Amino acid sequence: MAKYRKVAKDKMSGIPKKYLSGTEGTRRRRLASVITRISNLYKAGKRIPQSLIDERIRLGRKKD
Repeated sequence: MAKYRKVAKDKMSGIPKKYLSGTEGTRRRRLASVITRISNLYKAGKRIPQSLIDERIRLGRKKD
């Protein structure tokens, strides 16, 4: 049986690095907290506000 490799995770937040790539510093920390909040709401079966989704998109976008 082949072993699966573990996903590389961010040391500070524990979120997979894949979701935080392209961001640095405080922006990265804020993106991690927004992703965590969305995850907790989803797991609890609650509604995810559009403002949180928009914030995640805005923080994850490349700097111009």
